[in-house]
Amino acid sequence: MELETLTLTAEVPMEDFIRDHVDTERFLACCKECPGFGRTWACPPYDFDTADIWRSYGTVLLYAKKVILPDSETERTYSGEELSKAYRELLHPVKEELMSELLGMEKENEGSLALFAGGCDLCSECARAYGLPCRNTERMRYSVESLGGNVLKCLTDIFKEEILWAQDGRLPKHYLLLGALLKKE
Repeated sequence: MELETLTLTAEVPMEDFIRDHVDTERFLACCKECPGFGRTWACPPYDFDTADIWRSYGTVLLYAKKVILPDSETERTYSGEELSKAYRELLHPVKEELMSELLGMEKENEGSLALFAGGCDLCSECARAYGLPCRNTERMRYSVESLGGNVLKCLTDIFKEEILWAQDGRLPKHYLLLGALLKKE
């Protein structure tokens, strides 16, 4: 199924971004509630201070994909399991596209660092769960939220986008995926 997607971008000075959109303690607490916490290399706890990453860069290019779902998907009612499956099937290709585009930008911008949308799903099971190093270091990146970035606030404040959620077994009219490119300049 071909989905309509829009790309949203905004470049923000890092000092402003940290002041207005980073709350490491709050999001670390959220991460602790997630099943990925401590089980994937892209998720906390980390052996570094996330503030050091933010402070190492001069600007952040916020890079979002707005996925507009067709009426055929939003008008039907799904069971809980069907809803999760539909979410994965619809958004996985868009998340892959976002990752590829950000990695391309990272390659073009010396010293930059791409951040992906949501948790890492490069492997079916992360090596971290077995105390082993990441098998995909060339592609694995952290997410904005895993480093303390407030994704919802970025989407509403910077992009003026309304956040919609699945309700009563129905998919929302759109989803938003937010990644970023941290740039030295």
